[in-house]
Amino acid sequence: MPGCVYSKSLVSIYRRSARSSGYSVALGARASGFIRPLPAGCGDPILPWSVPLAYLRRPRQKLKRSSLHSLGDEGPRFGVGALSIVSQLAANGSSPARVFSSGAHAERFEGAMPNTVTEASQFLTEHPEYDGRGVVVCIFDTGVDPGAAGLQTTTDGKPKVIDVVDCTSSGDVDTRTVVKVEDDGVSLKGASGRILRINPDWKNPSGEWRVGSKRANELFPGSLARTMNAERARAFDAEQRAAVAAAANDLSEFHRRHPKGPKTAAVKKQCAELEARVKLLGDLSKSRTDLGPMLDCVVWHDGSNWRVALDTQEVVQDKEGDKGSLSSFIPMTDFRVEQQYGTFSAADACNFAVNVYEDGNVLSIVVDAGPHGTHVAGITAAHHPEDPSLNGVAPGAQIISCKIGDTRLGSMETGPALTRAIIHAIESKVDVINMSYGESTSTPNAGRFIRLATEAVHKHGIVFVSSAGNSGPALSTVGSPGGSTSAILAIGAYVSPDFAAAGHSLRQPEAGQQYTWSSRGPTADGDLGVVLSAPGGAIAPVPMWTRQRRQLMNGTSMASPNAAGCIALLLSGLRAEGAPSSPARLRRALENSAMPVSPGDPDDKLTHGRGLIQVAKAWEALRKAAEVDVPDFWYNVRSKVAGTATWQRGVYLREPGAAAAPITVTISVTPQMHEEADVATERHALEHKLLLRTSTPWVSSPGVLLVPHNGRTFDITVDGAALRAGSLNYTEIEALDASAPWRGPLFRVPITVIKPSEVVPGGPAGAYTSTSPWLEFGPGQEHRRFVAVPPEATWCEMRLRGGEAVAAGAGMTGVSPSSFFVRATQLAPAQGLPAGEGVRAVAALGPHDSWQRAFPVRAGGTLEVTVGQFWSSLGTSRLDCSLEFHGILAGAAPTKGGRPGGALVLAPGGPAQVEVHAGLRRESLRPKASLTAVRRMLRPASSSMDALAGPRDHLPDERVLHQLTLTYTLAAPVEAGKYTPDLPGLFHRAYDAALEATPVQFFDANKQLLGTSCPVHPGGVKLPASKKGDITIRLGLRHDDPSCLEPQRGLPLALERGLAKPVQVPVYPTNTAAVRRVNPLKGARNLPVGSSQSMFVGPLADADLPKDAKPGSMLVGQLSLGAGAAGVGAAPDAVPLVMASPPPAPEKDEQEEEEQEAEETAAANGLQDAVRDAQVAFLKQMKLEEDEARQMYTVTRAQLLEQYPEHLPLLLEGLERFADVLEKAEEGVEKVQAAARAVEAADAVIAVCDIQALAVHVARRCSIEGAGAAAQRKVMEEQKKALIYALACKCGALLDTERLSIGKVEEAESSAEDSENAKVDRGRKVLENDPGKEAAQSGISKGDPDTDKAAHSGPLDGLHKPDSEGDDAEGLLEETFAELRRWVDTAVDKKHALLHSRYEEREGRLALAITALDKLIDAEDRPCAKDVFQRRSYLMRCLRWRHWQQHEESRMLDVFPKAFPIL
Repeated sequence: MPGCVYSKSLVSIYRRSARSSGYSVALGARASGFIRPLPAGCGDPILPWSVPLAYLRRPRQKLKRSSLHSLGDEGPRFGVGALSIVSQLAANGSSPARVFSSGAHAERFEGAMPNTVTEASQFLTEHPEYDGRGVVVCIFDTGVDPGAAGLQTTTDGKPKVIDVVDCTSSGDVDTRTVVKVEDDGVSLKGASGRILRINPDWKNPSGEWRVGSKRANELFPGSLARTMNAERARAFDAEQRAAVAAAANDLSEFHRRHPKGPKTAAVKKQCAELEARVKLLGDLSKSRTDLGPMLDCVVWHDGSNWRVALDTQEVVQDKEGDKGSLSSFIPMTDFRVEQQYGTFSAADACNFAVNVYEDGNVLSIVVDAGPHGTHVAGITAAHHPEDPSLNGVAPGAQIISCKIGDTRLGSMETGPALTRAIIHAIESKVDVINMSYGESTSTPNAGRFIRLATEAVHKHGIVFVSSAGNSGPALSTVGSPGGSTSAILAIGAYVSPDFAAAGHSLRQPEAGQQYTWSSRGPTADGDLGVVLSAPGGAIAPVPMWTRQRRQLMNGTSMASPNAAGCIALLLSGLRAEGAPSSPARLRRALENSAMPVSPGDPDDKLTHGRGLIQVAKAWEALRKAAEVDVPDFWYNVRSKVAGTATWQRGVYLREPGAAAAPITVTISVTPQMHEEADVATERHALEHKLLLRTSTPWVSSPGVLLVPHNGRTFDITVDGAALRAGSLNYTEIEALDASAPWRGPLFRVPITVIKPSEVVPGGPAGAYTSTSPWLEFGPGQEHRRFVAVPPEATWCEMRLRGGEAVAAGAGMTGVSPSSFFVRATQLAPAQGLPAGEGVRAVAALGPHDSWQRAFPVRAGGTLEVTVGQFWSSLGTSRLDCSLEFHGILAGAAPTKGGRPGGALVLAPGGPAQVEVHAGLRRESLRPKASLTAVRRMLRPASSSMDALAGPRDHLPDERVLHQLTLTYTLAAPVEAGKYTPDLPGLFHRAYDAALEATPVQFFDANKQLLGTSCPVHPGGVKLPASKKGDITIRLGLRHDDPSCLEPQRGLPLALERGLAKPVQVPVYPTNTAAVRRVNPLKGARNLPVGSSQSMFVGPLADADLPKDAKPGSMLVGQLSLGAGAAGVGAAPDAVPLVMASPPPAPEKDEQEEEEQEAEETAAANGLQDAVRDAQVAFLKQMKLEEDEARQMYTVTRAQLLEQYPEHLPLLLEGLERFADVLEKAEEGVEKVQAAARAVEAADAVIAVCDIQALAVHVARRCSIEGAGAAAQRKVMEEQKKALIYALACKCGALLDTERLSIGKVEEAESSAEDSENAKVDRGRKVLENDPGKEAAQSGISKGDPDTDKAAHSGPLDGLHKPDSEGDDAEGLLEETFAELRRWVDTAVDKKHALLHSRYEEREGRLALAITALDKLIDAEDRPCAKDVFQRRSYLMRCLRWRHWQQHEESRMLDVFPKAFPIL
């Protein structure tokens, strides 16, 4: 995620600060390790990443802008809500572009884009033409808005943004469908089904037009989508209010005419219809979800380039003119060709670019996923000719934007996006990559992306800069890839006094320091982690859709682009002077010229790296070393502690006992050169004479080292025995060129030793309690404690207490609460930071205030507790800190001695014995067991391997990426809930992943996308309940080596459904109590120190288990044991709880009885009935696609009917066959004939049903008993089912016959508009008379023939019947429907919802017809059919609810897509 900063607990602090200055604050929301954008509703515009984010609210201005822009133009000349955070200069309409340079106070705002402390401004003053010209910086981020302020041109007039690509596929549109224009030469059918008009001036030699469609909301950043939905809702609500008013007026008119209420059944139905219309409008409004406007996309080749045009009329919402129409769109091509970008509409002000891939089969619409990337690009290279004080660090540099933040995942990065970004950067021959993104990592300097990034640096000469992370101030919190990768420069965040004043509006800026939240080193394998520091905040450009020009953000995300800009300045100068440049040379110069920030502090290097970047000094170092820095090289330095087998990048002794005695460490040093370096002249000649030095007595090393090309090893000794307990110790072994020591170290070996203090069993504070003396704090000041966790501890309770106020200078009283970052961390082997982070919180503490937190700990490890006063929290403070360790060991009772431990496995039906042990102190035992999720494993239903086409998926050296697409099926029935997918070993990893994983997509049976889950941080996808429709799950795994993918073809997917209500598992004191299920444990009980007790967990009754807990799945949860101290809550330690799902329960006795009777009956009836049943079964299986098969079916069925004329299964088979034929028959004579045959077949079934006996059976209160009772009940139920089915089929056939009667034919031949008006009038006349009588008298259509052509087929030509026959048919239909409703309530039963809807429509009760269809849309037992939505749309049109009709038609595009979307 983007590396910007937020902590929720700081809200009150920043709001208080903002109120004191008269400004409002918007904040973001923290994610694990890094920061996620803030959800909507917390400010307008959304300012998602900055802390504090203060901005001046100003009235919105109307945006006027053409739909297409070129970066060669001057760019936008307007801004909305220009940023101001320290004065009211712009409050009354001052020019937004000049808000920082107005009047006599201009110099006070120059620090808002910090470039002085890094000597960048000094360098530009001395070398004005070395401003980044000739340097291309690639931004890996959320995407860059090419229309943002300051991103139009460079200082020498070139386009600023030269390429914009979306590496995530979130903007991809499938354009494989090829269409031709209609006979008029300008019309074509778009992918949405709309008829589009092309511009006749467009050149298309092939005549082939590729079409696709995309929701604008799938492209918009989340906050913008919510804003635009709100604006669209206002227009929709206006139409809705009009419809509601009309329906309410009709109902009022009805009540006026019937003041005493409805009397007859017909009038009651009229009233029900009118009430249903009012209710339906309200229900529709409550359940409405705006999916956003649909974009129709057209792609073609004009003979030179692929061209793209979009129809944005739904975005523009211009109902009067043709704004946004396809023909008015100015065609665009790949951004790098012409640097074009468009704007969807003036209302959204959202700019976009396009690229076409795979020979026109894929269109990529590039929209940034958030303002982060534009802000980053502005820090690096913004150019404001009207006000140079707003410039970025390197205003002459050019920008390439590689969007790695996936809009589908809220701007989260994925493996495929990262790989594509590397490919594009290498292919574009960029000079610098800036990546202000990162995640935690389990394995430093390892993983697929790390290897590709290292290749980009060392093979292709790209300088790679990245943010260090925002998880400080604890040690070992640097993120990946920046802080964990040797080839990448990890940048920490520094705040200068000037920026504290101009950017953060701090009242009393302190001396420059690191931001409190900036991540610290070392890495888990001992590397320094943070390489350099740079200013970590800026007021920089943001996208136009944010409705402001610039914004304050801070984080290592801002420090990294500042450093990238500094590097661009140096590269620009080197290129201008023809001097050699390489990543290794630049790194040495930057490291050896950096300014130390707090030399002498033990954590100085771990916090600031080599120090603050100094551009001017680095420039001098580069020029001075140019002659001796030949050949180009870098060192690969590794270390290995004696007795271990693992090579690391530094020495990191942290755990208890690691530094108790002297240890020997082997250091391996190997010079590295470009792979094309000549053996004779470069590799063979490389030989370095080095001086080794260290400044601490506890490390001893050789004094000199001769290193040839193949490298050397040497041993050092680290003796930490004399180091103070509880101390942090850091030193380095530096290697200097013996002939030119002024060059600075050529390599360093970082050595970090932590010697934790022991916690003793007794003491003045109590058993296993560690306390600290009063700690003095000032702004940005931190205190660290390192404690060895006792061997049997499982959790710790931390308490902070504020001391008496300390006198504060400069008028500060010292009484206001100060803000503290509190961190408690342990290193978890081969796991990321979150696994070992016990506390990550912000506490506000004043005098006598207290704060406490309980957290789990890992016994025997080192716990670091870091408390730091927030850098902007002014005044001094005093705190003391106590740590109280507790421990309850628990697990399955050991069989042969030893201590309990591990997960607890419950056997279905029986209790599990648990042994608990208190090893530190007397504990309060309060056991509570619960199961929280159902977990199942799915095997792929299918898999396919494909080589990905197109250059965006081709690595250098013709390495083509392959994708293994895995498809899983979650078989129905599916319980409603949130489902979280996981591929163990592949998910929960970003930069250290071995394979690239695409987002995981969930689809229903209609291929509707239900949700998307991120493979790095898998989230739950909410699925509806489904009894018959399977859920399809798709994902892709990628690698350029197919042999790495082949073993994954059968990879099981773990799918976990969280239970809405956890299943509580009883805990008993004894086995007897558990077996008898009596007297479960309640309340707390004491567990004396050193003692052990047994408990029994479970069992559970089958009725308590979730419905989807079936064999092959398991239930997971936890058993919590301890009770924390008052104010801390339950103890956080818990034992994992796993329960295998039990086998299915035995079948009911009644079913066994039925099967036994069926066997006896079959034996009695003999062979003849068996043959008959086999023949009927054969008929059911026959496929009647050929004439021969149809003839055989007819003959066989006739013979069987002659022998068994009343055999119900045989008659039902015929009815089912004829009903299917009727459904598929074409309109006309064929349909009428099919309907007649269906009616005949239905009558045959009805005739054999003993209706009188059935009525008695249904009315009987108690079931019959005795011999043969089960068989008799079965016969009755089968007859009832057959009767209902036959009546329903007959009603459907009669409805079809009536629709195609001669009166309907004549009406169908009338105009479409007349028929629609007739239908509307029919619906409104329910106010007057019986709708059935009115229909019979008027002959008005029951349907809209114009719509019927599309939804229900066209009219019948040439069919004539006498009117009397039509009247008889109408009466028969009403009689049959009435009979059906005697047996089943069609208004309630979902099986007959469609039939009921058709009958209500026939009677003019359109709202009730729609209500009946709702049961099919929300049904769990079947996937919804498309014709149901079409019928709803048709009925809404007949009601003249055009807004709902359009909503329904738009919804169908998502519910019934033609294909799965691109992964």
